[in-house]
Amino acid sequence: MSTPQAAINTAPPSAREMAQIAIGLTVVCLIASIILGGFYLWTEPAKEHNVAAREQLLIRQLLGLSDRAEVGEVRRYLLWRGTNLEVFYLGESRLVQLDAIGNVIATRDVPPETAAEGDVDAWVASVAEPGEEQELRYVGRFFTGIEGGEAAGFVIEGKSIGFKTWIRFFLAVDAEFNLLGIEIIEHEEDPGLGDQITKPYFKHQFTGRSFDDIATIEVTKDPLPNEWRAALEALGETELDDWLQQNADNLAVHPDIHAITGATISSVAVADGVKRALRNFRKRMDLVEDHL
Repeated sequence: MSTPQAAINTAPPSAREMAQIAIGLTVVCLIASIILGGFYLWTEPAKEHNVAAREQLLIRQLLGLSDRAEVGEVRRYLLWRGTNLEVFYLGESRLVQLDAIGNVIATRDVPPETAAEGDVDAWVASVAEPGEEQELRYVGRFFTGIEGGEAAGFVIEGKSIGFKTWIRFFLAVDAEFNLLGIEIIEHEEDPGLGDQITKPYFKHQFTGRSFDDIATIEVTKDPLPNEWRAALEALGETELDDWLQQNADNLAVHPDIHAITGATISSVAVADGVKRALRNFRKRMDLVEDHL
């Protein structure tokens, strides 16, 4: 066994030994990076496919679409040219370019090969032609459900800052902007508290509200009555139209959202996000609906 004195007398590594150690660590890190990068490239397409498939399923469920219905995506971009703002809306087959107050600058058909290849962001950038000091920013999207050639409703992707970080959600509305339901698709709220925003008794409180109802809705700390909670949790087992008829009185008696106990911040974040997303969506649809 070595003694402390022997350890003290041990010579430090030479420059050659230090170089060998450094080279060895570099090689190990390089190999690990190659392996991790390879796994990422191998698994990322499958991950993106699964996310897209889940989104499609949620959209169809929220809008009550049949298997024959189509779902179209509309993407939104912003571009500042100096002090002038331009807004781009990309639909399935057309790009609409607007100024800051909603006047149409130009419309363009999406080339079939671009739509087929899916590289739409690069195509929009090539059309927008931002300058050296300018940046075309993707800022969100919404979806249109088409049933029998008619718009069955819309699903808006929105987000709001929660207790910890962003809460991302889908908001479904019909053609008159009545709320058909919401689904929380991403969050990092506290388990057992803020994560209750995903539960039927909370998220279904928004269902069936009109645009005007949502515009004035507030969050209350009053306890959620047991009978109202039971009705909210039954929505998943009942058709929406039937549920709305059965609970018309409940919706009128409970005009506000009952906060989750111990998670008022999360509850308010969802309510504010829904109000903001619906208000902004209606303004945008008034501008671009006839052009997409």
